[in-house]
Amino acid sequence: MKARNGNNGAEKDANNDNEKDEVSYFGLYRYADVRGKLMMAVGVLAATGHGLCWKLLFIFFGPLAMQFVDYGRYQQCGLAYQQCLDANLTTLNESSWNATIQPGLDTFEENTVQLVYRFVLIAVAMFVLGFIQVSTWNHQATRQAKIIRLAFFRSLLRQDISFHDVSSPGELNARLSSDIQIVKAGIGEKASIVIQQFSSSFCGVIIAMIASWRLTLIGLAITPILAVAQTLTIKISGIYARRELAAYAKAGSISEEALAAIRTVAAFGCQENEVKRYVGHLDEAKKVAVKRGFAPGFCLGVVYCTMYLIYASTFWYGTVLILDGTLTFANMTTCFFCLVSSSYAFGQAGSQLKSCTDAKYAGAKIFEIIDRTPEIDVFSEEGKEPNSKNALIRFHGVDFAYPTRAEIKVLKGVDFTVESGKTTALVGESGSGKSTIIQLIQRFYNVTEGRITVGGIDLKELNVKKHRDLIGVVAQEPNLFATTIAENIRWGREGVKEQEIQEAARKANAYDFIMKLPQKFDTLVGEGGGQMSGGQKQRIAIARAIARNPKILLLDEATSALDTESEAVVQAALEKASEGRTTVVIAHRLSTIRNADKIIAFQDGEVREQGSHDELLRIPDGVYSNLINLQTVDRSGPVHSTNSKAISDDIDLSNKIPEHKGSMRRCARHRQSGGSLHRQGSLKYISKLAHSLSRHSSMRSRKSFMDEGSVCKSVDLKEDNVGDSTKFSFIRLMRMNKPEWAYVAGGCLFAALAGSVDPLVALIYGEIFRIFSLNSREEQNHLAMICGLSFIGLGVLGLISYFLAAYMFAKSGTELTTRLREQTFRAILRQDIAFFDESSNNTGTLVSRLSNDASRVQGCSGERLGLAVRTISTVGTGFAIGFVYGWQLALLVIAFFPLLVLGSLIEVKILSRSEDDKTNAEQESGGIAEDALNNIRTVASLTREKSLYDLYAAKLRTSNRKRIFKSLVVGLGYGFSQCTLFCSFAAAFRLGIELVITNQMTFDSVFRVFNAIVFGAFLTGQNMSNAPEYAEAKTSVCRIFSLLNLKPKIDSYGTDGKIPAHCKGEISIKDLRFCYPCRPEAAVLKGINIRVKPGQTLALVGESGCGKSTLVQLLERFFDPDQGQVTLDGVDIRHLNISWLRQQIGIVSQEPTLFNQSIKDNILHGDCARNPSQMEVEKAAKKADIHDVISRLPNGYDTNVGAKGSQLSGGQKQRVAIARALLRNPKILLLDEATSALDTESEKIVQQALDAAREGRTSIVIAHRLSTVRNADQIAVIDSGVVVELGTHEELIATKGAYFSLVNAQLFSEKETTNNGSVTKGQTGAELLQPS
Repeated sequence: MKARNGNNGAEKDANNDNEKDEVSYFGLYRYADVRGKLMMAVGVLAATGHGLCWKLLFIFFGPLAMQFVDYGRYQQCGLAYQQCLDANLTTLNESSWNATIQPGLDTFEENTVQLVYRFVLIAVAMFVLGFIQVSTWNHQATRQAKIIRLAFFRSLLRQDISFHDVSSPGELNARLSSDIQIVKAGIGEKASIVIQQFSSSFCGVIIAMIASWRLTLIGLAITPILAVAQTLTIKISGIYARRELAAYAKAGSISEEALAAIRTVAAFGCQENEVKRYVGHLDEAKKVAVKRGFAPGFCLGVVYCTMYLIYASTFWYGTVLILDGTLTFANMTTCFFCLVSSSYAFGQAGSQLKSCTDAKYAGAKIFEIIDRTPEIDVFSEEGKEPNSKNALIRFHGVDFAYPTRAEIKVLKGVDFTVESGKTTALVGESGSGKSTIIQLIQRFYNVTEGRITVGGIDLKELNVKKHRDLIGVVAQEPNLFATTIAENIRWGREGVKEQEIQEAARKANAYDFIMKLPQKFDTLVGEGGGQMSGGQKQRIAIARAIARNPKILLLDEATSALDTESEAVVQAALEKASEGRTTVVIAHRLSTIRNADKIIAFQDGEVREQGSHDELLRIPDGVYSNLINLQTVDRSGPVHSTNSKAISDDIDLSNKIPEHKGSMRRCARHRQSGGSLHRQGSLKYISKLAHSLSRHSSMRSRKSFMDEGSVCKSVDLKEDNVGDSTKFSFIRLMRMNKPEWAYVAGGCLFAALAGSVDPLVALIYGEIFRIFSLNSREEQNHLAMICGLSFIGLGVLGLISYFLAAYMFAKSGTELTTRLREQTFRAILRQDIAFFDESSNNTGTLVSRLSNDASRVQGCSGERLGLAVRTISTVGTGFAIGFVYGWQLALLVIAFFPLLVLGSLIEVKILSRSEDDKTNAEQESGGIAEDALNNIRTVASLTREKSLYDLYAAKLRTSNRKRIFKSLVVGLGYGFSQCTLFCSFAAAFRLGIELVITNQMTFDSVFRVFNAIVFGAFLTGQNMSNAPEYAEAKTSVCRIFSLLNLKPKIDSYGTDGKIPAHCKGEISIKDLRFCYPCRPEAAVLKGINIRVKPGQTLALVGESGCGKSTLVQLLERFFDPDQGQVTLDGVDIRHLNISWLRQQIGIVSQEPTLFNQSIKDNILHGDCARNPSQMEVEKAAKKADIHDVISRLPNGYDTNVGAKGSQLSGGQKQRVAIARALLRNPKILLLDEATSALDTESEKIVQQALDAAREGRTSIVIAHRLSTVRNADQIAVIDSGVVVELGTHEELIATKGAYFSLVNAQLFSEKETTNNGSVTKGQTGAELLQPS
């Protein structure tokens, strides 16, 4: 028994690890090398210098303001001494005036222009420092993110199977893509801006202290409020960030699972069910994200309120000091603006720290896995060298329980020996522990008790990789990688030559069908081998194992997916390959193990019998002999045909079967029986017969039902093409936010109010400068009081508006993101199967698009939209003030805005293009990771972890070069925006000087206009740093809209089409011709004509790849035929409602897909249109012979089956899938090798259940075991896409054609397992099927 879940050691460790919620921030830089540290050091210096440059502005700004105030004060009296004396503007005598005041007035223009030129020098320094700061930090972050990504992927490959048992591939993929991006953001540009802002804040305080320590202390007395607000914000954001990431990781796992099993989801009409599961985790993330979103807004509001309190206090106290003569106006101005800008910089640093905090929490799980040392380490160099000459395997009293289910023993005191160079077969019912033995030999797990030795050495003492290098494995459900056939075979062994690949393919009976493919060995097999049929996949896997040339060969139902003739040839090849090798075979078809040197019979996890075939047959009532008897009775029982008369009325063989001179008829004519056949002789005969059949069979690479789709190369929907095909529409994006229009409107209103605060301060600044041009002390005090109260009022307005704007945009933005994720997921699930068959739409790509694109949309919505509204409000209010007080100056500053915007637009354009290229490279590497994690057992068996790592690293190198280019572009854009900003300052003051001298503006108006417009320019410049996020958002929005616009030809959500009141189940297939859309040159079906009356059973037989499963897919309407039609109850299924059609059909596939849910939930997937009761679930389970097994589990039906059903054995998975199909009580039952994974006893029981389930239903059965279809009302033999024979079992046997040959080939093979291998002279295989 392999089923398991619950609390256990592995999960406890995971839980304990989860308590480590974050990693230290500096711990994120653990992979910084000398080059990276050097870049960071340069970046720190540049960021520090950049922050200092802002404060140098105010060093020069103080003297400049003093010059303006003095000039403006005396400009009122025409700069003439007598007039100023008369106006009480001076008390100096004329000589003192001429010595002190007049020189300053005369040199006003010269002095101020020199100060303005220093602004230009600062601008140049800002360009250089800004470029170095951002580009170095982004560059090193890109390099470190690559190293972290590689280290994380390497660690995932390194982990033992027990880790992967409790870890979802989808969640791990999400961490590999999105979480590392979060880490990268936190150690890149955002970190440099934090350093810049803290540097600016610290330098500002130092300069303020130098200018006036008294005034500085007053301001600093209030700053603890800022520190408290920042600390709380960081803490709260961190808590919510962790929860949000976890919820999104779970949602990503669900999406990956659903898309990987899209055919199962579509067949059972469970798209909405999967959407609900997905949205359930999105809702959890949404609630957390809203709470997390308004925390920075509240912090910013507190910052503004505190900042204006500092304004009020320092200004009031500074005025007092100036009027008392203890402080100059220049020093007060320098101190005031340094404190103001320092508090603002401190607040901005806090908002940027959010990215750093997120990085800590995202990095926690990543570094936890990187640091995890597995108990079984495939990358470890430790351990002894295996004995390549002695591959004797011995189990010494082995007890074993899976780590995820420590309380259930799967093996109990197992003792047996597998002799070196000999073949040992393991038999027993499903779940008896056979596959567990295979896994323990590979050391996927360590035994609980006892020990396993290989070549006399304890398995724990051997080097893991070197041990696995000696092993070749063919699993019951073989996994192929999304590459060519040749590459898949080459994965068996490094350095295998082309000739060896072809020879391995020949031995596996795969060469002929491969050479008939258009691309031959260069044919892509598709994701998960989806382009191949089940039998073709298994033969490629066998070829891979043969090419590996192993010392130990492990065959777990290696031929279960093969048709009879292929099985005979491949079985002969495997027996030949086993010669001289230590071989362990698991088989339910006992005919395949009759020649084994030793057969070990398992029951309930214990070894009950050991011996040869003949020895075990002599044990009365033994486990093995009972299995043989069950299989024999099942195979040779009486044959009867139901409704034979009715059938004869429906079948006209001369009309319905075209004259076909194909391989099967030729083989039928060639078939000769006679003579006494001994075991080896009959095997050679069958092999020859099967080879003859396969030689003439036209193979086509096609899809096995429920596998992933065929890989298409005719349609290319790469990211960049998708992005270009749909234009960016902000209006459409906002329409999707319509349900939250009140939040959006409210957010815009409060963001506009928040944006207007800064330029309104300019009006107060103008009054501040005017204060010191007044004569009356009383007027000065009165105006100072008004200005102070105005600062407090604006601070309160800022607190309220920033908080409410942040909350409302967090709410609307999160709702939009959630809606986009949901609609994108629904749009993907809506697509027809042809969409998923396209190579650009593999699971990894779609999951990545779903995860990343929706989150990137936040770059132009939510918080970013609020920032844009604030900027527009600030600029608009600033320009309004500017035009009122000095239109000339306003026009000049406006002239600089296009430069600010131009730099940003160029940056966005370049980044948008590089983003498309980068995304493609990322998705290719993501596809490799997704393939590896989904097939981790195959990767471990092949010991190709290093190869996958190297392949992944190569793809990352391509995208990494593009990221480095991006970092340079972002650096240039940021430096340019900062330079332009300071140049606008210089130009504004230069023109202001001229306007004041020519009496076109007063000095206080210059400061009003300057401060009003500069805040807008400053905020615009600050927004330039968001250009990369906007570029990503724009590209992502285009991709999402392109997907939402994509209307499938076969729409699973379509409401059109007929919905009949009843379904009889009459199926008619007329002149059906079909080619897969991706391969229009290869015809799969070539004029199929079959009619199945209600309640009848049609069996489809024929060689793998002949078109059987394709026919089933057309019945499910996964595709539409190129010609001909399929009708249900006389109605073309293209005219029926697609949901109604599929609701009438139940399906059990050859390789069933289960979801990472409970057994109950998996069975409930069988009928997503309603809510079946527990009683119905148990009834279906009983019919599938799985109820007793489930009941013995501690959690019963609530037991989790694991990812892809990994916690169940193959037979148990199959029976759960059968129960799922029976739950919906379908009118039409499709069985595609439904019992292929079952042992003989279970197969008999389940077959009886299926026989009972078929009563009253129209059934279509695909089977390689012909004994399971002999009672069918019709049997159609398909060869090369054509029905070559059609009739009942008796009718087809009588014709002695293709079916007759298939029956004989199978029965000779099976009969030899009984009666000590003797066959009565003169008996044919067909005669053996007749009643005794």
